[in-house]
Amino acid sequence: MKYIFDIDGTLSFNGVTIDPVINLAIKELLAAGNEVIFASARPIRDLLPMIPEFESQKLIGANGAMISITETIEIISGIDKQDFVYLKNLITQFDLDYIVDSSWNYSSRITQNSFIEKMIDPGHLAKQIDLNEITDPIKTIFFNVEDKLQQQLMSIIKKDTALYPIGLAGEGTVDITAKNINKYSTLDKLGVNEYIAFGNDRNDFELLEHAQTSVWINSKPSLKHFGEQVDLICDPKPEQVASLIRGFI
Repeated sequence: MKYIFDIDGTLSFNGVTIDPVINLAIKELLAAGNEVIFASARPIRDLLPMIPEFESQKLIGANGAMISITETIEIISGIDKQDFVYLKNLITQFDLDYIVDSSWNYSSRITQNSFIEKMIDPGHLAKQIDLNEITDPIKTIFFNVEDKLQQQLMSIIKKDTALYPIGLAGEGTVDITAKNINKYSTLDKLGVNEYIAFGNDRNDFELLEHAQTSVWINSKPSLKHFGEQVDLICDPKPEQVASLIRGFI
């Protein structure tokens, strides 16, 4: 069986590491002959330091905009030039904090403390470059955004562009990729039809909806109601997550 794991809020609860007890359970899953795929909002660059023992597995990054297979990165769909100009204008108009990821390097602006800082290039694998040096934008995040502005930005981006914006619950962010890109759409491109999926946020909805068995890690209180639509619910505690994973073996 194929097992698809989101990272932040699903396997990692500090944004920095995955608890050893969960890593061990995933190793046991692999040893039993199963396949494991990690699917994250993080670009591949920022996903790799989270899973140093599993880098050779298939990876879906940037909410489906990129993949890594046998440690080779491929872009599924980037943000086109016209839409990127539009996003840069929004940054100026609303004075937004942001991170823009290219296929490897990134540009960022951070004016106040944010949880997202520790997730940007934690392995020091890339270069921070000027926004105008980004020629192959893959994903953009606006962050430190108030709720009202978050909704406004998502609305106008949907109306004016061919982009897909999503606001992650309780994070004050707007994650933006090309239209029709999500974790499930990229998994489908990889020919994966039957799988068990673990997730915890809005960017996992499509992935969980199409899973043979869906597992909801209840780490987002505002989305607690979504647990009614999945097969299994687990508290965001490493021992419980590890036990649930082992239960599939």
